[in-house]
Amino acid sequence: MPWGPAGGGAPAAPLHYSNARYGISIRVDRRLTEWRTSSAGSAFEVSFVDTAGTIVAGRHLDALTVSLVDTGATPPGQQAALTSALSSLGTTMVAGLGTDPQVGTISDVSLNGLTGVVVPYAVTISGRPVVGWLYLLTANGHIYALNAGATAASWSTYRPIFARAIASFRAR
Repeated sequence: MPWGPAGGGAPAAPLHYSNARYGISIRVDRRLTEWRTSSAGSAFEVSFVDTAGTIVAGRHLDALTVSLVDTGATPPGQQAALTSALSSLGTTMVAGLGTDPQVGTISDVSLNGLTGVVVPYAVTISGRPVVGWLYLLTANGHIYALNAGATAASWSTYRPIFARAIASFRAR
């Protein structure tokens, strides 16, 4: 199973997405289209999908979703405990993505000033095997979730596209 940290591939001309209200920005491959954006109170989510990719029961399986939720400021000295809690949260979130969830080795990660974990996973969605990464990052009193997943058959195509987008993610 192709699990592991993001990496590789020559960049395509990216599309820059930013949201001033939530203080985030990301560059996504032009193959991906902004599909859905929603917000409620202190929570926000935007999805980027390959509209020519796999769709099952109205759900795009080749997609990158960026979410955030306000957690309030992390008290001094509590960052390690929060990072540990993210591993548990990641496992729970993967279980909610589909059936037969499998979680790879969860690793600590630091990304552009954000710290957290990356959870490699595999699930089955409507009979289709899907693999991906779930990055859970903290900073600025927020938890940021970057979920990049694709059908197992197309993962090698999307992996570098998702890796570049994740590497570009910024939060202020």
